[in-house]
Amino acid sequence: MTNNQLLIESIMSEIQREVEKFVGGVSVDNDVLDDAEEMARKFAKICGGIAFGAHIQACLKAQRNGYVGDKVALPDGDTAYFERYEKRWVLNHLGRFRIKRAYYWDPRNKSGAIPLDEKWDLDEREPSPGLRKSIGMLSAEMPFARGRKLMKQTALVDLPEKRIQESGEALGEKIKELNQSEARSALPMLRDPNVGIPDVLPSAKAGTLYIQMDGGRLNTTTEGWREPKVASLYWGDDVAEVSKERRLILKKEYVAVLGDADELAERLWAAACRWEWWKAKRVVVLGDGAPWIWNRANDLFPSAIQILDLFHAKEHIWDTARQLYGGVGKQKDKGAGKSKKPSSKDRKTAAWAKARIAELKKGNIDAIIENLYQRRPRRKEAQTSVESLIGYLEENKGRMNYAKYKSENLTVGSGNIESGIKNVVNQRMKGCGMRWAVDRAENMLNLRASYLSDVGPGKEMLAA
Repeated sequence: MTNNQLLIESIMSEIQREVEKFVGGVSVDNDVLDDAEEMARKFAKICGGIAFGAHIQACLKAQRNGYVGDKVALPDGDTAYFERYEKRWVLNHLGRFRIKRAYYWDPRNKSGAIPLDEKWDLDEREPSPGLRKSIGMLSAEMPFARGRKLMKQTALVDLPEKRIQESGEALGEKIKELNQSEARSALPMLRDPNVGIPDVLPSAKAGTLYIQMDGGRLNTTTEGWREPKVASLYWGDDVAEVSKERRLILKKEYVAVLGDADELAERLWAAACRWEWWKAKRVVVLGDGAPWIWNRANDLFPSAIQILDLFHAKEHIWDTARQLYGGVGKQKDKGAGKSKKPSSKDRKTAAWAKARIAELKKGNIDAIIENLYQRRPRRKEAQTSVESLIGYLEENKGRMNYAKYKSENLTVGSGNIESGIKNVVNQRMKGCGMRWAVDRAENMLNLRASYLSDVGPGKEMLAA
C-alpha cells in the first residue's frame, strides 16, 4: 500500500466508527429538525477533525517533525543546536491536536528555537493561524463576550472570553508592529534628500487620490480621554454612486493611531507610498479645519489640493446665525424645523444662514466676511461667534473654492473620514462604560482599522 492509501484507510476506519455512533444516536421517530441539524454539525466537525488530525500527523512525519539537522542558523547570526522533541497543543476550528516538533537551543543567548513553529506560524498560544484570523475578526467587530457566544454558536468552538481577548489583542499588536515597521521603511523617502520620490511624467499621471484625516475620542484607564487620529485613502475612480445622497467607496484603507499627529503622518506617508500617490494627477486632502490636519498635509503633500469639508463650514454658519438671531433655523442635524409655525427668530436665522451658504457654495468667502463685519451683536456670545467665524473663514479661504471644485468633479465632503471615526473608533471602543488600557487601545485601533480596510499590510492576518 502507498502512504496515501494507508492514510485513507486510517481515516475511513475512524470515520466509520463515528458514523455508527451517529446513526445509533438518531431517532427517526422523535428527532426534530433542529436536533438532527445540531447532531449533524457536531458529527461533521468530528469527522473533519479526524481527517485533519491524520493529515497533520502525516505532514509531521514527512517533515521529520521539524528536524532540520543538528544545528540551525538564527536570524541574529547565532547558532542553535538540536536538543529534543517537544509536544504542544494546537487549537483550530476542528478541535485540539497535539503535535511534536524539534527543539533547538542557543547556548550563547540561552534561548530556544523551534523552526516548525515559525514555518507553520504558530505562536505561544494554542490557536492556529486560521483560528486566530476568526478570533481577530470577531474581536474587531464586537466585544469579546459577544464574540465568544457567536463563535460557540456558529463554529462550535468554545473559548474563554479571556483567551479570545488575548488572542485578538495579540493579533492587533502584530498588525501594529507591521504598520510601524512599514512606516520606518518609508521615512527615508520623506526625510532623506538622497532618496527621491519616483519621477512620473505628467502625461502618465492619472486619477485623484483622496486623503482625509480627523480625530475622535476614547476613554483610557490611566490617561482619561485621548484623541485617536484616523486617516483614510481612496481613489476617486473607486467610488460608486448608490443614490443622489449616498456614495460607496469600493476600495479604501484606514490608518489609525492613538499617538500624536506626527505619528499619524508617518503612518499615513507609508500608506500613501504603498498607494503610489506620486502617480495621481491630483492629490486631494479633505479635513474639518483642524490646524494639525493642514500642517501635516503641507509637510507630506505640499502640492495637494486642500479642501475644507463643506458640511463643517455650513455648520459654523448655522451656529453663528443662531447666536445672532436666536432661532433654530432649519438645519436637519440640529433637530430644527419640527415646528409647523416657525417663529420670526427662526425665519431670520434661516434667511441669514441660507444667504451666507449660497455665497459659500459660490466660493465668495469675502462677501460672507464683509457681511459678518457689518453685524453688531450686543450679546457677548454672539460677538464671540462672529469673531470666531471670521477667523475660521479667513484661515481657510484658500480651501473653500467650492464652485471650482464642483466644476472639476472633486469631492467636497469628508463624510468618509467622519464615518471612519464612527466605524474604527466609536462603534467598537466607545460602548457604555468602556475604558481601555493605552496599549490595548492601540492594539485594537490597529486591528479595527485593518479589519475595516480593503487593503493594507495587516489584511493577510485577517483575510477569510
